[in-house]
Amino acid sequence: MLVVDASAFASWVFPDQSGERVSQTLIRVMTEEESATTAAFFHIEVMHAAGKALQRGRFGPSAHQHVLRLLSRLPVSLAPMRVSPIEFWPWAQSLELTPYDAAYLKLATDLQAPLVTMDRALHRACRRLEHPVITDLP
Repeated sequence: MLVVDASAFASWVFPDQSGERVSQTLIRVMTEEESATTAAFFHIEVMHAAGKALQRGRFGPSAHQHVLRLLSRLPVSLAPMRVSPIEFWPWAQSLELTPYDAAYLKLATDLQAPLVTMDRALHRACRRLEHPVITDLP
């Protein structure tokens, strides 16, 4: 089982990004050789990033539609988050993470599953917690 965040998916499908380890991992997820889960807001976060990339001219409408098609076919389960705001906020802040990024890490730590990410802050937090991470970041 893996936990996939939006930055990993974006690095895989956006034409101007890449990462070998993350790409190979997501191909295994897409072909169902590896199971994956993610935070319940994953699809919304990816659609937001893809919309911003389209607006900024990073890719055109056909590439945008390709991203949405891959997103709709990605076989990941969506995990609901049950957190105590009183406990979760200080934890996220102590790791210098947004609540969104902290949610991916919380899910990964709760499941004891590697986190697949291309987010630098999440990568640092995983290293700090000695939690397994799959990334192409140095």
